[in-house]
Amino acid sequence: MNNDKKLAKQERSFREEMLLRSAVSSAAIRRRKIYDLIKKHPFSSFIFISRRFSKINIKTLHYDLKKLQDKGFVIKIGETRGVTYRIKNVKT
Repeated sequence: MNNDKKLAKQERSFREEMLLRSAVSSAAIRRRKIYDLIKKHPFSSFIFISRRFSKINIKTLHYDLKKLQDKGFVIKIGETRGVTYRIKNVKT
C-alpha cells in the first residue's frame, strides 16, 4: 500500500511538471507570434494586436507585451491610449 502511494505521488508530480512545461511552451509560442506581428507591422497599437489575438485574454496580452519589453525585444512608445509597440532596433 505504501508503494501505491509513492507511485500516485510520482504520477501527480509528473503530470504537474508536464502541464507546467506545456504552459511555458504555449506562452513562448504566443509571445513569438506577437513579436512577429509587431515586426511585420511597426508601431502596432494594443487594439491592433488584441484584434489579431481575439481568443487571448486582454490581461494575458498585456502581460506578454510587458515580458517582451522586459526582455528588450519590444519598445513601448507613448502613454495611455496612444501607445504603440515596435521592435527594438538591434545593432549589428
